[in-house]
Amino acid sequence: MFLLLRTVVEGTVAVCPGEGPRYGDFKCNHDSTHRVCAKLVDNSSSCQELSWNEDGRSFWEITGQQRWNWKDRICSEPNPGDSWCICMWATASLIAEVGCDNVHINCDATDVDFLLSSYTDGGWSLEQAKLCLRKKCR
Repeated sequence: MFLLLRTVVEGTVAVCPGEGPRYGDFKCNHDSTHRVCAKLVDNSSSCQELSWNEDGRSFWEITGQQRWNWKDRICSEPNPGDSWCICMWATASLIAEVGCDNVHINCDATDVDFLLSSYTDGGWSLEQAKLCLRKKCR
């Protein structure tokens, strides 16, 4: 009997500063959607929502998630920061709404390879997100 072992080597993804403890290591490389580390607040001290467009709308407003606004968790222990692992569909939605140049992505803490190998998430095409990440992160 032969035993075939398969080793999967994950790409190096840095800690997303502000991500909560849901994954244990604060990285955006665990589930099938939360793969983009996006800066959502200005800093962990003032914890003010970033504006993503000329209208001054925040990530939560643009993506329709205001009622689940979790900015206080971003700015708190155990990993205080300014970012969070967001869904790939939310990234695609943001890019469609505000354009690639206006999205705040932490490339080192984003699982770029995973997103580039994906096609859809939450019913959203990831084609524009892939173009944007290639532009910003490669």
